[in-house]
Amino acid sequence: MSIQADTFEDIAQAVSKLIQAYRSGERTIVSTPVMFPSGAFAGVSVFGADHRCIVSDFALGAGEADLHGASDFYDASARDAAKWFGIEYDGANLLARDVDISQVAGAVVAVANASAAAASRAATRAAEARDKSKNAEIFAILKDIFGGQHVNTKSDIKGRDAVWEAHNVVTLHGKKAVFEYVSKSQVSIASKFMMFSDLVRLDEPPTLNAVVANTDDIGSKGAMLSDVSNVIELGADHGIYKKYAGIR
Repeated sequence: MSIQADTFEDIAQAVSKLIQAYRSGERTIVSTPVMFPSGAFAGVSVFGADHRCIVSDFALGAGEADLHGASDFYDASARDAAKWFGIEYDGANLLARDVDISQVAGAVVAVANASAAAASRAATRAAEARDKSKNAEIFAILKDIFGGQHVNTKSDIKGRDAVWEAHNVVTLHGKKAVFEYVSKSQVSIASKFMMFSDLVRLDEPPTLNAVVANTDDIGSKGAMLSDVSNVIELGADHGIYKKYAGIR
């Protein structure tokens, strides 16, 4: 099937809007379709003279990490991203130096992708650290209720499609119940939803429980967890934990 000329023009016009550039003083600011974890688009700054340019994310990646409470994890993530994309990290900005004007498009792509990747990795590491701390709290609760011999801090459970590292696994009468902490971050919600969605498809799935700090804070995206698991608050009464572990 061929594309009519007018349809092609419509497509070309729509695609051209994915990347926009405008002047700001001596710099050119480029908006790209590369997306940060928050849903914002990554942008870069291009400053040049004599056909040589510096392309920088002007610390947008660092700002995105701060938005997710992940500033402590950003430096390591940014260094990794800079190495992967073949650019530099100066402690604040991800950038490509001394870029020939003919190579600016590639540098813009590299810097924007590195910025988004660094922010995403930092957010993931921060979420993992918070989850680790909260999972430790949950383990202490379960140990107090069921006894340490019945609770594992971690256990590999094979789902339909993958093997998952589950936390706070209670084993009673040959049956398992998983109590995973889920924060309100999109990263945490998405990762646990993916795991639960696979495990719930087993012929005899473990009892799946998403433990949250506050059900009111988890938001509409977190509500989808209730489709694949029970959702309980961290500070719930011990009777709730017993109920969802299969003890009536």
